[in-house]
Amino acid sequence: MEEAIQQIVLQGKLIDLKEAQEETKVEEWQTNSLKKQIEKAGLRKKGFTMPLDGEDVTTKEYPLAKAFFPEIQLSGVELRGERNSKAWGGSYFRIIKDRINEDKRVIQWIYVWTKQRFFVSFWVTVLPLFVLGVMALLIYSFLDFSRAIISVIAIASVFLIVGFIQVVRSLKGLSKGAFYFSNQHLFLVFGGIFLTLLGEIYYSKGLESANVLAGARFLHPDIPIGEIVEPIIQRSLKFTWVAAIFFALAIIALILWKWEPPSFTHATHDMDWAPFFIYVHKTSKGWELDKVRYDAFHYFAETMTIDELKRKNAVHKGSPIFEIPNFWHSFKPNTGINSWFKVILGLITVLIGLTLGFIAFRAVEGQLLASEVWRFVIVPMILFVGAYLTFSNWPTSIVKKKKIDFSDPRFHLTENRVKIFWNLKGEEPALKVRSKLQDPFMEDEFFTTFRDDLEQIVLYSLLPKIVELERAQQQDFFERL
Repeated sequence: MEEAIQQIVLQGKLIDLKEAQEETKVEEWQTNSLKKQIEKAGLRKKGFTMPLDGEDVTTKEYPLAKAFFPEIQLSGVELRGERNSKAWGGSYFRIIKDRINEDKRVIQWIYVWTKQRFFVSFWVTVLPLFVLGVMALLIYSFLDFSRAIISVIAIASVFLIVGFIQVVRSLKGLSKGAFYFSNQHLFLVFGGIFLTLLGEIYYSKGLESANVLAGARFLHPDIPIGEIVEPIIQRSLKFTWVAAIFFALAIIALILWKWEPPSFTHATHDMDWAPFFIYVHKTSKGWELDKVRYDAFHYFAETMTIDELKRKNAVHKGSPIFEIPNFWHSFKPNTGINSWFKVILGLITVLIGLTLGFIAFRAVEGQLLASEVWRFVIVPMILFVGAYLTFSNWPTSIVKKKKIDFSDPRFHLTENRVKIFWNLKGEEPALKVRSKLQDPFMEDEFFTTFRDDLEQIVLYSLLPKIVELERAQQQDFFERL
């Protein structure tokens, strides 16, 4: 323990952060939310810094960052919305030259969020509830029990399957030491509730649409929808308890998500960091990609060579192609949309086109087909929207290359920014990546995580006090002399 302390004391040093605090007032950050979070957390009076094992050549070789710019895409519309919200803190890079081999470089990117995600989000909580409420209302109003079975089972199956897939994906995190929750797991609950619609239709309508029980008439009164709309659909919407449950849950979820969310819907902590390192080397043909190291799950560092990236089709014009999967700020190689998913989207598009043409033809003959519209238009649209929200890998870049001026210091991970990120007050806000950030060329077997090990974290926390005590003891010793 003493040897470890002495070794880190020799490597690092105690610094006065007054100068850094002054610079935070004038430092130009990429987003106001990051600036506010840094001011909110504040800096320690004294902090600990480590020397860089290499040379920072960012200002001289910034075109390298552009040449090997990682194409990182967000999965689905939920993360796109978060990227455009106040949660985004920006992306910062620097280029380090290896002190041993001058033909090697590492381009370090740090993607910053000022807060973690909300427990309740619009796209996978509020919207499905509203959609299911509308669908339940339409099914109950227009279809009897025997005709509603296929529609109800089809939609419930979509939500049950999506929820099951998300649970299986989350369970994979157990192999890396953790299970993560996604609110898409709630789709299992949605699908289960939706299946109860069959029981309600059977109880209120029986096997025939005209067979309405006396008690059900009281529970399901007619609700006229107006003289203009009613003649068009030639029906009145009926009250349904299943639809009412979905609408009520949607309103509650929307209030929690939009206005004054209680503590259980808040982000788990302020500030979240996602490191992504790109290693390149110089050859007779110029600079070439060697490998990447990226945060695969909670600072778990996964390394992938250029050959492995090529086998996964995760390279484009020499640059790595990755995605941030839904819910977590981590990375995985982006292999594009699966072929089966393309086939499904194609079939749904064709089906919608044929259905609209069929309905237009029947409408010309004066026949209004409420049940046909539901079965052949709304159900395919539900499948389409559900597939988009859940499985979409359509390109939504986290940062677009054309929007970055690589020579602009705002995008550089300067030494002062590193000191600020490291020494933010609080357990969660401070950047935990220290030794691996300063010594990025260490061997793969020692680079299994970006986070410092437990002993190092304890030492970094105690070292300022230890050094202060040593200085006080030395001063007391010389005063006694």
